[in-house]
Amino acid sequence: MILPLSLTLILALLAAAHFWWALGRIWPSANEANLARAVIGDGRVRMPPPWQCTLVAVALAGVAAWPWAIMTWPGSPLVLIVSIVIGAIFFIRGSAGYSPRWRGKFTAEPFRTRDFYFYSPLCLALGVAFIKLLTREMQ
Repeated sequence: MILPLSLTLILALLAAAHFWWALGRIWPSANEANLARAVIGDGRVRMPPPWQCTLVAVALAGVAAWPWAIMTWPGSPLVLIVSIVIGAIFFIRGSAGYSPRWRGKFTAEPFRTRDFYFYSPLCLALGVAFIKLLTREMQ
């Protein structure tokens, strides 16, 4: 029960941050430009429009609930497929953070450093965790 609960809590916190940004709030930064440099990293000084932040928040909230679908219906083909897709998306995003192309596009600090040490490893860990949860339940 620790793995699904951990996944849910982490992803719910990420969803809450995106909902907060959709409302125009700038936590944890002092201003919008600093927030954009910290969480987007492509040089922009404005956050994406609220609808985009909301879309990401809703997706993260759905993914936060998904570990419980894995636990409830471990043999379901739909759960299997969606879980593999979720794990793959996180793993691909995490891996991309270490590619030269990604590192060349997302150069703004502090995003670049945070992505290398925090964002990309977190995505890799989330991807592995989803697959681990799925395979543990499928045995």
